[in-house]
Amino acid sequence: MKKVAIPEKMQKFYGTGTMLRPDIEVVESALSKIPVGRVVTIASLCDQLARDHDTNITCPMRTTNFVKTLTEIHSDHKWVPFWRVIRNNHLLIRSPFTEICAEYLSKEGFQINQNSKGEFKVVEAGSRLLVL
Repeated sequence: MKKVAIPEKMQKFYGTGTMLRPDIEVVESALSKIPVGRVVTIASLCDQLARDHDTNITCPMRTTNFVKTLTEIHSDHKWVPFWRVIRNNHLLIRSPFTEICAEYLSKEGFQINQNSKGEFKVVEAGSRLLVL
């Protein structure tokens, strides 16, 4: 984990300040706190990590990449609920295990639809969307 100045190329989106570059353990710890029957967006996850580590933002690309990595590491287990993290538009994060994520979410009572591009989306996350 590292705190750095927000890179110049990202400042037009995020402004100036500090950015958390999380390590995989920080992301894994945050995922383990998402309760059964709830989902969280990447943006909300990044916002919470930034607050937890006293920075302005958390690198969204690094966070998403670690969620994908954790999906691959834990795809045979349910130790870390990687399937409960969705993109900001409620699409599931693309990985070789997206169908497994859709299956796990369905078992938790979420309605999942697949669009014409083959992407899976949580339908009406509504009150089950956890805002960290």
